[in-house]
Amino acid sequence: MPGWDGRDTFEASRSPGPSEPGSTARPDLAQIQRDFQTADDAVVSWSPKAGGVVPIPFAPEFEVTATEGRMLDGLAAQRGLVGLNTFNNIKDQALETSSRLYPTTGTPPEHVPQSRVDEWRGQDGHRDAFRHAYWNALMTREFGAEWTKQFATAHEGMPFNAADREAMDLYNNQVGRQIALDNPTASPEELATLVQQAVTDGKLVLFDQQNQLQWSNKVPVNQHGLSNLVPGTGGQPVPPGDVYADPY
Repeated sequence: MPGWDGRDTFEASRSPGPSEPGSTARPDLAQIQRDFQTADDAVVSWSPKAGGVVPIPFAPEFEVTATEGRMLDGLAAQRGLVGLNTFNNIKDQALETSSRLYPTTGTPPEHVPQSRVDEWRGQDGHRDAFRHAYWNALMTREFGAEWTKQFATAHEGMPFNAADREAMDLYNNQVGRQIALDNPTASPEELATLVQQAVTDGKLVLFDQQNQLQWSNKVPVNQHGLSNLVPGTGGQPVPPGDVYADPY
């Protein structure tokens, strides 16, 4: 069963907090990889609970960070199982839309190892960048920017998460939240168009053919590279996970 962000599992460092993406100037890519990191969290088995506290018989379990689990329980306490269903639907919408807009079909480029082709199709490229930004834009629209920031950041606290991939995801998450904040009346479809434009304009990051972070307009679609899979050490503190979901 896929994780809440559309991956096969809840998969899953080092300096002062990252700044918000500027409206014009882009930060240094090395700075993004250095600053957009979060510390490791504990891993727990989590399942949906009525009111966030009462276990539901035969409910599926997921491996999540402890902070993710607390926040999902808080969401269930605040909005009931309907809130969790909305949350899961947002994940599904981000996954479906990214797959539709950025299909990875055909023969992979020569720089992709055969052993990592399946991974390459869903990770580290334009599809992955769009998915994270759109996921965060949709969650911001529904749950508010602060709740979304804490949850999406907590998600990256899974131990052994690759540092370069973590930086990519956290940066693109932030861009997606800002798009939603800048367009508070936008529909989900309009947000998808805005995020797609951000990909085209080079406002998101992904991996180039040398497996380095690069701006999304500098790498041809379906010619991206892959994470080096080296875990990070340290990073920003894990979010407290104590904020209420509050749509803007």
